[in-house]
Amino acid sequence: GMQLEDLKQQLQQAEEALVAKQEVIDKLCEEAEQHKIVMETVPVLKAQADIYKADFQAERQAREKLAEKKELLQEQLEQLQREYSKLKASCQESARIEDMRKRHVEVS
Repeated sequence: GMQLEDLKQQLQQAEEALVAKQEVIDKLCEEAEQHKIVMETVPVLKAQADIYKADFQAERQAREKLAEKKELLQEQLEQLQREYSKLKASCQESARIEDMRKRHVEVS
C-alpha cells in the first residue's frame, strides 16, 4: 500500500513535470515563431533603408548641382551687371560728347 502511494505520487510529479515541460516547449515554440517573423521582416527593412539611403544621396547630389548652377548663374549675372554699367557709362559719355558737339555747332 505504501509503495503504491509512493508510485502514485511519483507518477503525479512526473505528470506535473511533463505538463510544465510542455508549457516551456510551447512558450519556446511561440517565441521561435515570433523570432522567425522578425527575421523575415529584417531583409524588407534593410531593403527599405537602402532605398531611403539611395534617395537621400540622389537628393543631395541634386542639391549640390543646383547650388553649383546657382553659383554659376550668379557669376554670370554679376558679369552682365558690370558690362551693363560700362555700357551705361559709355552711353552717358557719348551723350555728353554729343551734347557738347551740338552746343559747339550752335555756338558756331
